[in-house]
Amino acid sequence: MLNGLRGEAGLAPLKPSPALEEAAMQHAMDMARNGFFSHTGSDGSTVASRVRAAGYGFCQVAENIAKGQESPKNVMRSWVDSAPHRKNLLLRDIEEYGLVRAPGDIWVLVLGRGGCGS
Repeated sequence: MLNGLRGEAGLAPLKPSPALEEAAMQHAMDMARNGFFSHTGSDGSTVASRVRAAGYGFCQVAENIAKGQESPKNVMRSWVDSAPHRKNLLLRDIEEYGLVRAPGDIWVLVLGRGGCGS
């Protein structure tokens, strides 16, 4: 669904990134374990610091989070229907993504373009 949306907008498809997936998983599990829902981690981390910790030197990075959706299709629909989240999905310069689901139906999508150092 993500790459379909991007294709409809004339944008290149995204490739999965193990490093972005790792950053997404660390944040999703932090939220699940510690009972909160925020772009800021329980340790004060940001998406940028989490991505760097996963070894991904980025030029651009963005993060979408969601809670309660029971399938990838439902979470993507929620993000598509939300203007700020949709804007992230359609960022022109991103090339890769990592998407995870943690217990409690906590979803984290990290989008990025690497290659600019750490």
